This record gives sequence, C-alpha cells and structure tokens, in this order.
Amino acid sequence: FLFPRQVHQVLYFSGIASFLENCSSCYDSEDENDSCCASPPCPQDFSLNFDQTFLPVLYSLLFLLGLVGNGAVAAVLLSQRAALSSTDTFLLHLAVADTLLVLTLPLWAVDAAIQWVFGSGLCKVAGAVFNINFYAGALLLACISFDRYLSIVHATQLYRRGPRGRVALTCIAVWGLCLLFALPDFIFLSANYDERLNATHCQYNFPQVGRTVLRVLQLVAGFLLPLLVMAYCYARILAVLLVSRGQRRLRAIRLVVVVVVAFALCWTPYHLVVLVDTIMDLGVLARNCARESQVDIAKSVTSGLGYMHCCLNPLLYAFVGVKFRERMWMLLSRLGCPDRRGLQWQPSSSRRDSSWSETTEGSYSGL
Repeated sequence: FLFPRQVHQVLYFSGIASFLENCSSCYDSEDENDSCCASPPCPQDFSLNFDQTFLPVLYSLLFLLGLVGNGAVAAVLLSQRAALSSTDTFLLHLAVADTLLVLTLPLWAVDAAIQWVFGSGLCKVAGAVFNINFYAGALLLACISFDRYLSIVHATQLYRRGPRGRVALTCIAVWGLCLLFALPDFIFLSANYDERLNATHCQYNFPQVGRTVLRVLQLVAGFLLPLLVMAYCYARILAVLLVSRGQRRLRAIRLVVVVVVAFALCWTPYHLVVLVDTIMDLGVLARNCARESQVDIAKSVTSGLGYMHCCLNPLLYAFVGVKFRERMWMLLSRLGCPDRRGLQWQPSSSRRDSSWSETTEGSYSGL
C-alpha cells in the first residue's frame, strides 16, 4: 500500500479479470438486457509509464540525500554516545530508521524501471523493512515531542530521573510495535510473474478489504496519531515559550513550529490522495478513467514528497541545533578537517544537553 506502481498493476489487472468473469456470466445467462459488460476497466498505461520514468529518478535522489544526511547525524551522535540525552537517543534511532528506509529505495527503483529481480524472500524483507521504518520515523517524532513536552511544560525529566534503561525500553517498544504493523508484509508480499506485463513485480496478494484495512492502519498509526501528539505537545510548548522573551527562546519557537509544519506538509498530501482512492474503492465516490489516472499519478508524486521527509529530518532535528553543529565540528576536527570558524571547539555546557538544543538554559535545553 506504499508502492504506487504495484498498486496500479494489481488494480488494473484484477479489474480485467473481474470484467471478463462478469462478461462470461452475462453470456451464460443469455440476458440481452444485462449491462454488466458495459464498463471495462480503465487503461493504466499513462500512469504506469509515468511511474516507470518518475520513480527511479526520485528514489535514486532521495537515496543519496537521505543516506548522506542521516549518516552524518548517526556519526555525530555515536561520537558522543557516552553523553547522549533522551532526545539524542530518540534522534539516533530516528536517523537509523530513516537510513534503513532509504536503503530500500534502490530496490523499488529497479522494480519500477524494469521488474523485481530479487526474489520473493527479499521482496518480503524489503517491504517489511520499508514499512517498519516508515512507522518508526513517525512514532519516534511523537516520542521526541512528548519528551520535550514533559521537560518544558511540566519540568519533568522522565528519562533522566528514571531508570537508566527507560529510554531504551521506550525505543524497543516502538520498534516492536512497528514490527507488528509490518507483519502483513511478511505474509502477503511476494514476487509474482504477470504474463500480461511479461515481468515480475513485488506485490501484495490479498483481497480489497485487506488493502483498505492496511490503509486505515497506515493513516491512523503512521500519520494521524503522531501528528496529533506533536501538534498538542508543541502547542503547549509554544504557550510556555511565548510567555518568555529573548532571542534564544525565539529560535526555539521557530524550531518547534518547523517540526510540526514539515511533517504535516510532507505527509498530508499523500494521505489525502490515498483517502480519496479508498473512498473510490468503497464506491462512495464514483470512478472514471480520468479521475483514476489523476489519483494514480498524484499517489506517486505525493509519496515521493512524503519520503523526502527522511532527508529533511537531519536538517530539522540536528543541523538547526547549536550543539549539534558544535559536535559536528568537533568530529570533523578529529578526522583532520580544518575548523573554518577559526575557533577552538569548546563544550557549551557540562550537562547532558540535547545535540539539537538552541540554548542551554534549564528546561529549554532539548530544543
């Protein structure tokens, strides 16, 4: 349900099969007034050709950008792993999730451009890894938001004052939940040869109701729930920060606004398009060939916009932060790179502040 080209193929050819079956029953019944053969399925040639050209280029670009950006985040955080805060730990897991997600994009690029040549085993694994990290990215953002909410609004250090393994247990719970969400990929994904396409593709094999259920799960667990958590937490954070004045706090306000807006802008268009397509599947909105083609192309474009969020995360959650830049320069200095700032790196604080903090003042240290 996240791979537009495969969805197009399944819908088109299952529609052909249904059309031929209905026509056969019409002829058998010899009912001259029966019109069940009047509406053959819409051709998907244009949308399939669009995907074959557009998706490989997009996936290749996102693979390179996401790998470099998230790799840099992981390297900087791991270089300071002894002093990682709870937010840094979530950020590290987020970088891992985004990296694993973009690592599957070359496989889907090959599938879109030519065919699936990697076998059913890798089809299941690639689909599961993709969706595990799709869910993990959204849920980890919600965890970061909730951690900052407790720290700033309620002045509660949930992970710093609790057991040392509490943040690790939270991350394990997130990954375990995402693995549960990805079980349908292990069960229903397989590499199937289609004689009509003369090609093999990694596709889901389940009825329409199964596709609808997975789409609802994706919408709720992978978008609506994390977005609501982030919106609520950051709204409360903004309410606290706006009471105070000062340039540092203004930078923190800008950052928390960008966090929610970027996630919403990247993923809202895709989920709206999928919602329209689901409504069409359920028969609430009438289908026609022009509308189907527009929806198919819109799914390809908006899914690419959503995947682009994996490349934006390093910018939004790390490179904006003062402390992250300091730690990045420190790592580059260790590797022998000259410090272009002309300054010797100095720790901003002896406390375990977040790598993306805008200030080291009290409860604002995580922003």
